[in-house]
Amino acid sequence: MFKRILNFLKATLVLFFLTFLLTLFIDFFFGKSILAKLDPYLSKTDFYGRLIRIDHRFYHHTLRENVHYKKSPSFYGSYTLCTDNFGFKYKCNQRRDKEFDVAFMGDSFVEVALDYEKTFVGLYEKNKKISVANLGVTSYAPNIYLSKMKYLLDKNFKFKHVIVFVDISDLYDDNTFYKLNNDLSVSEKNAKKKRLKSRKFLRYNFPLTNYYFYVIKMNRRLNNEVPPSKSLTPIFTEKAALKAKWTYQKDDVIKGYKDPISKTQNEMINAMTQFHELLAKNNIKMSLAVYPWPQQIQFDVANSKHVKMWREFCKQKCFKFIDFFPFFFDEKEKSSFLEVYKKYYFWNDVHFNAEGNRIIAERLIKEF
Repeated sequence: MFKRILNFLKATLVLFFLTFLLTLFIDFFFGKSILAKLDPYLSKTDFYGRLIRIDHRFYHHTLRENVHYKKSPSFYGSYTLCTDNFGFKYKCNQRRDKEFDVAFMGDSFVEVALDYEKTFVGLYEKNKKISVANLGVTSYAPNIYLSKMKYLLDKNFKFKHVIVFVDISDLYDDNTFYKLNNDLSVSEKNAKKKRLKSRKFLRYNFPLTNYYFYVIKMNRRLNNEVPPSKSLTPIFTEKAALKAKWTYQKDDVIKGYKDPISKTQNEMINAMTQFHELLAKNNIKMSLAVYPWPQQIQFDVANSKHVKMWREFCKQKCFKFIDFFPFFFDEKEKSSFLEVYKKYYFWNDVHFNAEGNRIIAERLIKEF
């Protein structure tokens, strides 16, 4: 009896192993094609983001082209995320050429978790009736701004004016994640420790398996990490609090950052100086904008370390320097931090809501 059970278990394990190998074989040779066929169905799921936020061989990561995702997760429900034929966030089902009047560069504050028409980029384009490119993608920072712009100009994209929105979190991201290489490509710091080569090999060569494990991981996270929908004061994640604190803490070394703050500040200035030189070489105007996170309104001053850093940088370089700090601090003086936060930001998050985007757009329309 025991022998029969043992033989059964052996046969089951062999069958399982052969099935696993067959699955990997199919995935390796046909995985990309299968995902492409399933795309219309997967685009209706909550996990489509894994397929549209993709690695880029030169400037680290980007959005996939020709996306139409109606269930992209936002801070309240969902929104429709669409990209054009270049992977720039835009109105749905649009093809464009490579010439633009204005390009906006930045991170998630420029990409924005809202329908394009409600973002400050979309509102600006609608008012000005000119060709606009949104080059912003979540987690971008100066090293990627430079790298992506070089790549696009080398690919014969044309811009008359580039407006860069430098985010509070950019210092943390360049400090801990991004490494600018000699050819201006971007790689990740501590790549060996993170086993990036093997992870990317699996991601590229076994896309179905990679997507399957991602769904399992995200489903577990969604079930276990549900943020509170109601609270008397905003509840920020530990990572958000860490990214914000460098502007209002005096310490040059902060736990959670890889290098001293001053070292990364110098590196960011160097990257943005190269960015300016690249634009000037191609006869492109550059402007720069800064804006506060909620933590800056609560703990910092209007003339923040962040503001002073980029105002000084802009001397003799920028067509315009746009400082949004005074508006929000004036609003705070009229009411309170909490009232300002409720009005202009997503609750329990650091990003501007639709009203915050409207305020940004109004200023841009007046300035340019």
